[in-house]
Amino acid sequence: MAGRAVVLLLSHRVAQGRRRMAQLTIITETGMFHSACRCTWGQTAGWWGFKPRTHRAPAGPGMVDTSDRSAFVNHLISFQLDDTVLRKAIDKVAADYAAATYVLGVKDCVSFSADVARQAGLSVPAVNLTPYGFIGVLAVWNSFTDWK
Repeated sequence: MAGRAVVLLLSHRVAQGRRRMAQLTIITETGMFHSACRCTWGQTAGWWGFKPRTHRAPAGPGMVDTSDRSAFVNHLISFQLDDTVLRKAIDKVAADYAAATYVLGVKDCVSFSADVARQAGLSVPAVNLTPYGFIGVLAVWNSFTDWK
């Protein structure tokens, strides 16, 4: 019985030492150039992005968009990250952008995705790129689990 207790204790310690992993997927969309983030923790997933409050306005009040972008995915890149790191990254960036002004090419959907990736510890360029150019650079500068 004592041997079984030791095995159970060791198994519990190994399980406690394992990091819970999550997935960050950054997408480009079909049609209008757009980037967004899909964060997955186990069976739970959510979408985050940044867009102008006025449709297709190049500058003005912005908003964090949490609508499902699944139907519009053109290209994507995915990264396995620590669960806590990804949660903190998306929470911080969403809060930072909640009342931000949208400016195309400066503070836009790509800069939102870049800030999430940066906060999550990925290597990210300092300049703003097109959505597809951005995921291309991420693929060269980081280890990824999926790229389409």
